[in-house]
Amino acid sequence: MLMVKLQISNLSHEYDDREVLHDINFTFDGARMAITGPNGSGKSTLTRIIAGLLTPTVGQVSLEIDGVHVSRECVRDIVGLVAPDIRLYGELTVRENLKFIASARGLGSTKINAVLDEVNITDRADDMVKNLSSGLQRRACYAAALIHDPTVLLLDEPSTNLDKKGIEMVRDMVDRRAKRGIVVLATNDADEAAMCESYVDLSEVAR
Repeated sequence: MLMVKLQISNLSHEYDDREVLHDINFTFDGARMAITGPNGSGKSTLTRIIAGLLTPTVGQVSLEIDGVHVSRECVRDIVGLVAPDIRLYGELTVRENLKFIASARGLGSTKINAVLDEVNITDRADDMVKNLSSGLQRRACYAAALIHDPTVLLLDEPSTNLDKKGIEMVRDMVDRRAKRGIVVLATNDADEAAMCESYVDLSEVAR
């Protein structure tokens, strides 16, 4: 198992002069962590900063794997993100989306069947995404986030649009992925947070 450490140092972020995150500091080197807090506390913002999609106004994010620092340029190679506002191309099939994403990452298509199986969507892989239910589209987004076998998996509102079987799929996947890296859940759902061993409550540290 890889030893992964995530460190957030003196991190603050603003949107149009409105401070969303203020002086966040924590270090995590476990397997599963929940970022909790009410709506507007900055959970999604912090998740995107960790994923390298946003640059914080102030402060730093540091990732280490087995004691080796991961440069910000390489973060996208080790991080997978699932979030409610991330969509796949509706006019393409699930499989075509995965092939496109794998190609954009410089990967082959050898892992596509494996991730389709992992999220239990193999039987709909050749359907256009726009024709799938919201729950199946969400499963497809999980497959897309897993295609490069990320060491750090970030899940923003993990159960959005998922039924009972979909939620069970997420729980099983979190268990598997936490054995070979870290999983971070941004949530205000108590059941989702209960999957984790560590917590950062932004309602306490972000104001």
